[in-house]
Amino acid sequence: MMFKSVAVTGAAVLFTIASAVGAAAADKPANYPTRPINLVVPYPAGGGVDLTARTLAAQLERTTGLQFRVENRAGGGSTIGNAYVAKQAKADGYTVGVLANPTMAISVVQGRAPFAKDDLEPLAGITFAPAIWLSGTKSKIAGKSFQEVIAYAKEHPGELKVGVIPNGAFDIATRILEKQLGVKFTIVPFQGGKPAAVALLGGNVDIAANYYDEVAQFIDAGQMKLLAVADNTPLSQVPDAPTMKELGVKIPSGTWGADRLVAVSPKVPAEIKAYLAAIINDTLKQEETREAFEKVGIELIPLTAEEEQARYNASFEAVSEYFKNAAH
Repeated sequence: MMFKSVAVTGAAVLFTIASAVGAAAADKPANYPTRPINLVVPYPAGGGVDLTARTLAAQLERTTGLQFRVENRAGGGSTIGNAYVAKQAKADGYTVGVLANPTMAISVVQGRAPFAKDDLEPLAGITFAPAIWLSGTKSKIAGKSFQEVIAYAKEHPGELKVGVIPNGAFDIATRILEKQLGVKFTIVPFQGGKPAAVALLGGNVDIAANYYDEVAQFIDAGQMKLLAVADNTPLSQVPDAPTMKELGVKIPSGTWGADRLVAVSPKVPAEIKAYLAAIINDTLKQEETREAFEKVGIELIPLTAEEEQARYNASFEAVSEYFKNAAH
């Protein structure tokens, strides 16, 4: 899945992509692809985005007969992999990113990314996974509800340790919670959700922020307790877990989590972008694909290129607004 430069309007590209859906085989570009297509993941193997990419790759191979390889380019809080897809890889349709927002938006807005928002063009949305807060059985707050944890934190400022990825969705969602509820945590940085989960299991932190598919096995085994969902919509896998709206915390919906999407450089040729968008969206619509994602704990919530572009834009707007307010 990739693209190369053609001067067309955004509306024209979206129309071309939309018209290709359902007719991917008929609109297959000449001499493309002739080798495996790389799905680039800007995180280490084993995490939620990596699992998403590997599941997608298997389903795309099933539906198209083409070859897809997952390539992990981790580092810099996802900046290395994102920059590779946006600016460094050849825009020939053989490099496609399976990426996550708002992490990209945070690095761009803070000026830490060597690429801009429009250096990536969404082809499809795969799912949105909200951040969730968890406690472990070895913590002093083991078994407490979210409200009870907040009450404890108010009585013991800074005592509870929260494991997060610095400058990521987990980190910002936790800081929003601190500000609105008047509590103070000790933030402990980790390079990824998996190390934070390991620290929670070992009793080295009291709370960890993760994605459900990364820790479902530990929740099911009773080794972790899901405290709250950093969104306003209930988590389908655990519908009884309290949301921010229910807990009186004001945050925008669909922002502080992982919007997992497929994107490429806008310089990829329009006909290849249209073809890639068609085969991806067709594959994501299939019941067999939904079942494959469910088996690995991921709720498939597919979006078209146009729909994902709107969510992509909204993520950048929400992040910009957060940092503007945080500066005051």
